[in-house]
Amino acid sequence: MPNLFKILTFVFLALYGNAQDYHHWSEQFGARASFLGGAAAAGLGDNATVYYNSAAMSFVENPSLSISVNAYRISNIHLKNILGEGYDLKETQVTTMPNLISGIFAPKKHEKVRLGYAVITRRNFSSKYDHLFQGNREVNKSTLGPEVFVGGYNQNHQLQEYWAGISIALRVSKHFSIGLSHFGGYRSVKYSNSVEFSALPTDGSTGDVSTFASKISFNYWNVKGVFKPSLALDLENFKFGLSFTTPSFNMLGKANVYRDFSVINMDELISSDLKIVDRAEKIKAKHKENGSLALGVSWKLGKRAWLHWTNETFFGGKYYLIFDSDQSPSKYPTNIADSSIVKFFGDQNFLAFGEESVARTNVGLGLEIEMSKKWELYLGARTDFMFNEKPYFDYERIGIDASKWNLYHVSLGLAFTGEKSKKYSAGFEFAFTPKKNFYHVIDLNTPQSSNLFVGSGGDDASAKVLSFKFMLEIDILAPKTNSP
Repeated sequence: MPNLFKILTFVFLALYGNAQDYHHWSEQFGARASFLGGAAAAGLGDNATVYYNSAAMSFVENPSLSISVNAYRISNIHLKNILGEGYDLKETQVTTMPNLISGIFAPKKHEKVRLGYAVITRRNFSSKYDHLFQGNREVNKSTLGPEVFVGGYNQNHQLQEYWAGISIALRVSKHFSIGLSHFGGYRSVKYSNSVEFSALPTDGSTGDVSTFASKISFNYWNVKGVFKPSLALDLENFKFGLSFTTPSFNMLGKANVYRDFSVINMDELISSDLKIVDRAEKIKAKHKENGSLALGVSWKLGKRAWLHWTNETFFGGKYYLIFDSDQSPSKYPTNIADSSIVKFFGDQNFLAFGEESVARTNVGLGLEIEMSKKWELYLGARTDFMFNEKPYFDYERIGIDASKWNLYHVSLGLAFTGEKSKKYSAGFEFAFTPKKNFYHVIDLNTPQSSNLFVGSGGDDASAKVLSFKFMLEIDILAPKTNSP
């Protein structure tokens, strides 16, 4: 029995998604900010300023009446040795999503005030993997020779998060302004994962079949809010911006969750069969943003170029429960004590799910060149570090096994200002993973009944993620306003 408790802590059949689930900077908002590596905290003089630094709206000379940005992405994910040496997972995804809709207004009666609105796709992630393994493995020490070993899993993970907000800026002096934004966010997560390993006699006899199975399925939605106070300094050849995103406050949310765990005919591990199952619906759900602090500067290089830099630190947060259900699960044998359930699954409820995160700092760098009165060139690069404190699932707690790798983005874009006050921007963004091994829990080469058939794991897994994104933006520009 003690071995079972240890194994339950580490056993996992993974959900391997693409690299946008636990990364803060996978998305940037507005074509110009995206092409400049997200280096927008000092203000870029366009509508994306509504999100990045509302104070800098004061220095937007020709605010757009409307803006529409769409992004098209294709991602290729290759996870090498993720299920043991020689067992890889691959996935190719094509996604389309709106990136930013925003606008800035300059009230005629209040020359020092600017108002803005923005709707952004804050996060957009989906992954789906299916795998089936069949072969001969000697998994039970109590029997002679190998068994027919069958293992398989299915997972589906979808996450969407949208933010919408309003902003106000007040110009305090010719070169200094302050601002405040309020955003409300809607987050929706759907997750399902099932795994089953079985060992059968090779001679086709009616001997005992040993099985380990786990099924988890949940979905939740949550509405939350954040505030973003900011300040901006705008000089002829230098710009500075500071923007603080507060930790979020919860408004409302609900969750549904189902979980089933069973061990059958695995005498080397446990002397009796075991099954625990439970379901809960419409329980309270909340999701937290821990807040961030963004610092940005821009330098003018000569007469026609700007160099932009932004550093944003995202704060970490302790483990908390997104949803929880304190009802007692159904169990077999029925005489299993609640204290034993705690030993199996830890000191948190069977249907509880939580997350924790670590502080991460991302850096963006962008170069903007005015090639002519109508054409502009943008170059950018940025980091995108994973912030998940615990990217591995263990059976003591419901959890999502997430990406275990960082991302780096490089970008290139062009903008053309045409007649009738329209500006067109288009470009590409390329993201990739650095070469680095990480730990994998499943090893289909070494399944044993003593480790619930999942094998001994290893540190030889690696990821190769390549992502291409095309962005197109159309601005409808208002006439230039005079500086107060």
